[in-house]
Amino acid sequence: MISHRSLLTSALLAISTLSATAAVDWLDSLDAGQAAATERNLPLYLHIGDPLNELTGAMARQTFANDEVSAFLNEHFVCVHLNRDDAPALAGFGQQWLAADQKLPGWPLNLWFTPDLQPIEGASYLPPTEEWGREGFMVVAGRIAERWGADAESVQQGTAATQRLIADYLPFAAEPPADLDAALATAASDWLARYNAELGTFGEAPHGIEPELIRFLIARGGDARATALASLKARILSPLRDPIDGGFYRATADSEARLPVFQKRLTDQARIALACMDAAAVSDDPIYAAAAKSALDYAINRLSPVGDGTFVIGEDATAPESVAHQTWLWNDLVALVGEDMATALGARADGNVNADEDLEGHHAGRNVLDADPITMRPQHMFDLRAKVLFARADFAAVVVDHTATAAAHALMYHAMKRSEAELGDLDHGAYALGTKAALLRDFSAGTEFFSRTSRSEVPATPEDYVLTALAFEDPALAAAVDEKFYDDELGLYYVTSDEVLGLRPLWWTPGAGDLPAPTVWRVMLGNAPALMVDELTLPFENPDVPPAGAVLLALQQTLN
Repeated sequence: MISHRSLLTSALLAISTLSATAAVDWLDSLDAGQAAATERNLPLYLHIGDPLNELTGAMARQTFANDEVSAFLNEHFVCVHLNRDDAPALAGFGQQWLAADQKLPGWPLNLWFTPDLQPIEGASYLPPTEEWGREGFMVVAGRIAERWGADAESVQQGTAATQRLIADYLPFAAEPPADLDAALATAASDWLARYNAELGTFGEAPHGIEPELIRFLIARGGDARATALASLKARILSPLRDPIDGGFYRATADSEARLPVFQKRLTDQARIALACMDAAAVSDDPIYAAAAKSALDYAINRLSPVGDGTFVIGEDATAPESVAHQTWLWNDLVALVGEDMATALGARADGNVNADEDLEGHHAGRNVLDADPITMRPQHMFDLRAKVLFARADFAAVVVDHTATAAAHALMYHAMKRSEAELGDLDHGAYALGTKAALLRDFSAGTEFFSRTSRSEVPATPEDYVLTALAFEDPALAAAVDEKFYDDELGLYYVTSDEVLGLRPLWWTPGAGDLPAPTVWRVMLGNAPALMVDELTLPFENPDVPPAGAVLLALQQTLN
């Protein structure tokens, strides 16, 4: 029997000590991992991460960079690391595993297999040590290593039940409401009851901008529309929008909706721009058009470094070495741009960050910035903003050099084409042509070689098909996604057209930061299968939480 407890004890004692020389011997493909696991007769540990997921980054910094942990993993497992977009089938398998096992879903995925790829144990994020009732990473890894060392055959035999559990998993079937319009009216009222007029937010922190919810409420008209417009304007004027480069952060983390989560996602810029354009279509206030252009300009200027119409996934300044450089001391800001501009950006001499909300203590006496996008337009303002942008960039490189998926490119194309048509922005229209060319050139969009990631053999997923169908206004692609991925008995999409590890996983329930599910976008396209529309109503069966804005928007469009 392997005695892992001394290793576990020393690892837990040293878990917070990071080492530049520590390294897990990661392999970058499941095939290579299986071959090595078979040769060494060891379990395979598969880690599937998301480059913009804070918990993925936390595991890299707090767990895998620890000498004791990396040594333990290298000795007792064959380790494979993949990014979720590069392995959507395996990501779907892992999410279905967690759902079937009634564990918390999300990213990253920590999955252990036998050498012949039978499932042993799975989990989403595992902290370095036990917290909030969650087992620590080394407890789980140590338990699996001990079981395998004591009786590998018994572990192997136990995987059959787990495989059946995953394969047999079925989500709950929906009972559609008898009157959909009345159900949508109730959902709108429920969301309005959660509205904080002082902050312009819905519900509890953290507060995202809820772009699809805003669009749904705008579509409802009346008080719902008025609230949506007020909320959107308040959030545009808040620190959720970075007045320096014009991009929108993912969310604000504090109860006052003032302290951003310092991460900007490409897909969020497109979704927010679409919400702002919906607002601009029903309001004379120029702030909505300005904010839509601001979000798309940011994406083009900051997230398309090559300038050929392709985009990276985003910017991330949430790591400890980056986050403190996203706020400003008054004197440093004044030295850069002068007192008038510092004041225009909402800064104060004593700082504007509430110390009680700054839980990590990174921003004491410092300032988050905010400003009206219209007042920041003049050339002299642009020049001053550029000074702040370049100074901030000197402190930390935060662009995540990971090319976005076909789905993300398609969503950006759709938003830029709308900006051209509705806001008269010819620059966005011109850049959209480059993005369309990239979709055709780098992703082979609409062909039998359609890929999820750029110039790869990773097959496109339902998300890629349906958003490209939306972008290109191509009903043939909408029909193709149904033909390739739709289960007409469940009303749901599979992740893949082929099996992976013995089954076809269903598309997972989106988490924080994920795009809405492909079925949502497909219903927005129109002429979706009736059962798919019915299944979209499942969230109405929870009386305590109103359905997500994306679900409501899609269902609203079925009534129009």
